Amino acid sequence: MTIKVYTVTRDGIVTAPHASMSVPHDYVPPPEGLGTQLPPCACPQHTKAGATR
Repeated sequence: MTIKVYTVTRDGIVTAPHASMSVPHDYVPPPEGLGTQLPPCACPQHTKAGATR
């Protein structure tokens, strides 16, 4: 699979190719580490007693 990224103006006109990347069909990304997860939500709705995260 080939992914292409273009620069586009506000009016939707393609002005220039920006980048291109090829990804093999059998590519499997490595699992993400636990340090990349976002912290739990700290809003009042999710911090009250009994709320699930």
